Amino acid sequence: MPKLRELEWMMQSPGERPHEPERWPPDVGPDKPEWTMPGWGAAIWRGVLCRCPSCGKAPIFEGYLKVRPVCAVCGAPVGEMPADDAPPYVAMLIVLHVTAIIIVLIFRFGLTPNKVAYGLLLLLLVGVCMIALRIAKGAVIGILLKLGNKREALG
Repeated sequence: MPKLRELEWMMQSPGERPHEPERWPPDVGPDKPEWTMPGWGAAIWRGVLCRCPSCGKAPIFEGYLKVRPVCAVCGAPVGEMPADDAPPYVAMLIVLHVTAIIIVLIFRFGLTPNKVAYGLLLLLLVGVCMIALRIAKGAVIGILLKLGNKREALG
């Protein structure tokens, strides 16, 4: 049951009200994007496949890691997503954990690799990191597009 003071406040005209209570959470929310987005799993998986997270039809990369400004099919602004620092961290986290497990297993079974094996392992590690970086960047773009986070304009 509302208190008497609240009832008196509600009965006053808006110009006479000394203070309007703050509403939490505020009614202001992020703008809805102009493009349609699938669920989280589909958006991330399409990004992992290096396809547009919105439609899944057009590629998001022009080269190795250069992102297209907009999707050629649906017009989603994939180039405006600030996927700068997160993809290398994600790629390194995954690749180095898998590499550590492989190295522990090699030494656990009593194998001692020679210099050639270490060189081959290093080349394999570099190749896997390059592949994982592209995959991680696509996934991060999918997450950012789903969240609607765009790069802010400078200036």
